[in-house]
Amino acid sequence: MDAATIMPPEQIHEHEGILWKPKPGATSSFEEFLHARVQWLEIWHETDWNPWREEELAPQLARAEHVTDEWERAERDFRPLSKRQIGARMGAIKRKVGAEREADEARWERDKTRYDADREKARFALLEREVIHANQLREIADYRSGVLYPSMDAHRRTRQIAELEASITTSEQAIARLSTVVGDREDVVDENGRLPRDRRSWNLIWYRYERKERVGELQQSTAELRETLATTQDRKEKSSLQSQLYVHERRLRALLAVPRLEADQMCADCLTPQSWHVYGRDISESCPCPRWPIFAARTERVWEILRSASDRVGPAEPAPPKPQPLATLP
Repeated sequence: MDAATIMPPEQIHEHEGILWKPKPGATSSFEEFLHARVQWLEIWHETDWNPWREEELAPQLARAEHVTDEWERAERDFRPLSKRQIGARMGAIKRKVGAEREADEARWERDKTRYDADREKARFALLEREVIHANQLREIADYRSGVLYPSMDAHRRTRQIAELEASITTSEQAIARLSTVVGDREDVVDENGRLPRDRRSWNLIWYRYERKERVGELQQSTAELRETLATTQDRKEKSSLQSQLYVHERRLRALLAVPRLEADQMCADCLTPQSWHVYGRDISESCPCPRWPIFAARTERVWEILRSASDRVGPAEPAPPKPQPLATLP
C-alpha cells in the first residue's frame, strides 16, 4: 500500500526527492520542519567552531530538535538503518581513513630524502616578500589617493611615494629571484617529508584548540578586570586597569571574529590563519609567521636588546634584613 493511501495527500510533503509526513500529534508545519533542519545544522556548525555559544543557543537547538523529531519519512519501502548496517558503514569509514593514513606515512618517509633546507628557507623568504609587497602596494595607493596622512606636506608625500616605488621594485626583484629557487611552493617538503597541505591540516586542529583556550582565558580576564575597575578609586591604578582591559577586549574581539576556517586557509608553518599574516596591522589582528626570515631577525634583535638591558641591570639586590630589637624585656 502506497504512503499516499495511508495518509491524506495534503499531509505528504516532498523535498529534494524525499517524502515526509508528520508523526501523530505533531504540531509543527512542514515549513517549520524544513527551517528547523537548517537551523539545527547551522547551530551545530556554530557551536563546533565557537563552543562558548552552546549555552546561549541551547533553547534554539532544543526547539529545532523537537520540531525535527515530529516528522518522519513517508516512502512506503523506507526502513531506518539497523545497528548492524550502521556498524558496517562505520567500519568501512575507519578502514578508508586507515588506508589513507598509511599511504600518507609511506609518502612522508619516502619524501624525507628530497628535503632541501635551502629551498625551504627560500620558500619562507618568498612568502614573506609577497606579503611585504602586497602591503607596499596598498600603502602607495593610499599615499597617492590622499587617504593616508591627508594633511601631509606635498613634497614630503612625493618623497615618500618615491621611496615606496624603490622598495616595491626591490621586492619584485626579490620575488622573481626566490620564485626561481622555490619553484612549486606547495611541493616543498619539510625535514619530516610533509608537504604544506599536510601541515595545514594539523595546524587547523591545533589552532581550533588554542583559540578555544585563549578565548576562555580572555573572557575570564576581561570579566575580572571590569569587576576590579568598578571598585578601584585610585586614578593611577584605574588608568592602568583601563589600558589592560582595552588590550584584552581588542584581542578577544579579534579572536571571536575569526570565521570558521578550512585547512587551506591556515598557514602551513605556524598556528595562525593565513589572513592574519600581514604587515602594518594591529598585533591583535595580525602576526607575521615566525619562520619568515625578516620578521625572525627583528624578533631576535628585540630579544638581544632585552637580554643586554637585563645584563646591564644585573641581578636584583637582596632585600635588607628586617631590623631586630636590641634587647627584649621580660
